[in-house]
Order: sequence, then structure tokens, then C-alpha cells
Amino acid sequence: MACVREQDRESFPIVRHPAPGTRTPILVSVPHYGTQPLPHITRDDFEHLDGEVRSRRGVVRTHTMRETPIFARPLVLSDLEERLQKLYDPYYATLERLLAELRQVYGCALLLDGHTGSPRRMKDHQVIIGTRHDATCAPALAETIASVFTRHGFAVHKDVSGYTGGNIVATCGQPRTCRVHAIQLEINAALLITTTADEFIAQIRRGEIPEKAEANIARIRACLQETLAALPPVLATVHEDGT
Repeated sequence: MACVREQDRESFPIVRHPAPGTRTPILVSVPHYGTQPLPHITRDDFEHLDGEVRSRRGVVRTHTMRETPIFARPLVLSDLEERLQKLYDPYYATLERLLAELRQVYGCALLLDGHTGSPRRMKDHQVIIGTRHDATCAPALAETIASVFTRHGFAVHKDVSGYTGGNIVATCGQPRTCRVHAIQLEINAALLITTTADEFIAQIRRGEIPEKAEANIARIRACLQETLAALPPVLATVHEDGT
């Protein structure tokens, strides 16, 4: 499942189902697909000052990190609530519904929450797996993902500060009570481009399209395909005794 682009607003959220006969108990979420409110952040993550909604890193970002306004006019609470009801709440409702369907069919389910992270924040970390310190998934599932990416030559870390898992993972990952696991997979965006982070930003400001690191993208795609194939049997083993 992926977050919507502006032109696709009427079909929010976008849900793509696998081909018949290829379904597994894995749900992939891509919440940063577009420019809409960020579902991985809690619904109340914003400031309300003098009647104006302000947020630099919250659920609806109104200002850049340098305090530059993003919108032509300030957002008020009614504007924010309208966006949340149209875009944020449906995302969570759809996640809950799809995970419940998978659990009903397979007896358990796994949410893989995919992100590309800022090179400035991730620094030298290439791949970070977030499990809220094993609270949202069985350790064997995270180990399976790590082994795939490591085998392809990527440096993998787990539960790095700031990347232990966002609100989607924290909300959906209930392995002990609901047999629903959730893992955040953060890939450094620097792996996807051939330039430095600073040059990438400069190119965007000039209206240029940065060159893709095609070899790395192919490696990451292979990792994801192998990961999605490897996880279902591991998930079944985790719950083979009925727990």
C-alpha cells in the first residue's frame, strides 16, 4: 500500500494487490509516496499558536526546518482536521483492514513499512531496521531482512536512535496479542543517487533531475524481492505452535 500523489487524491489511499495465487501474509506500506500528511507520525504532532497550526516535522508540515512558510496562508485547526480526516485517518483504517484480512486468512500478518531516509540524518548508516527494540516483531523476522541486505553488501543496523520505528510500526505491531508484526525499513537516500547530498539539493533547486544510481537501485530491488520471498516461511515458523 502506498501513500497518494496529488493527482490521485480521489483514490486515496492507493492499494495494489498481488497477482492471483501470489498472495502472502505480508503487507508493504509506503507512507511517503507523495506530499500528503505523514501517516508515520502521530495525529497530534503539531503546535497551535495564536490560532495558527505550526509544524516543521509534524503530521502536516507548515514550515521548513529554517522556519520558511510552506503554504501561501497559515493553516488553522479546521484546515488541519480536514486534511487528517481525508488523508491521515483513511491510511490507518486501511492498514487495519488489510492486516485483519491477512490475519484472518493466514492466522498472522507482517507489515513492512518502507522509507528512504535523509542522508544528513542517517549519515553513514545504509540500511536501518526498526522494531522498537523487538517490541513490534519477532527477532527472527528482522534477522531475515538483515541477512538479505548484508548478503548483497549493504551495511545494516537495527534500532538506531531516531529510527527505531515510527507511529505506524508502533500502532500496528502487536505480535504477542494479535499475531501482527511490524518492521520499519529505512534505506539511506544517498544510495539512490550518484551525487552528494548537497549537490542533490542544489540540482533540485535548479530544476534539474539528479542522476539515479542504477546499480544500487537494482541491488536494493533484488534485496526487497528476496526479503518478501524469505519472510513468509519465517513468519509461519514463529507461530507454528499456535501462539
